[in-house]
Amino acid sequence: MKITVTAISKFQRYFPARTTELDFSGNTLRGFLSWVEDEYGLDVSAHRNIKITHNSVLIKDYDVPLADGDRISFIPIVAGG
Repeated sequence: MKITVTAISKFQRYFPARTTELDFSGNTLRGFLSWVEDEYGLDVSAHRNIKITHNSVLIKDYDVPLADGDRISFIPIVAGG
């Protein structure tokens, strides 16, 4: 299936472009994140300041099912004043 990944700020360095379409053969976000770590070196557990969205919805549970055409975003938490 095709998954569109958008990587913001420091997470862009892990992917070929800010927005990238990837071929993934699994079926859950947890599996996708494991695959991304193997293929691209992004270990989300190593980043305390990361938020992940699935089709523009903030994710807290990684066992979300994925479907062809879904969009995943990796977004850093930023502080400002």
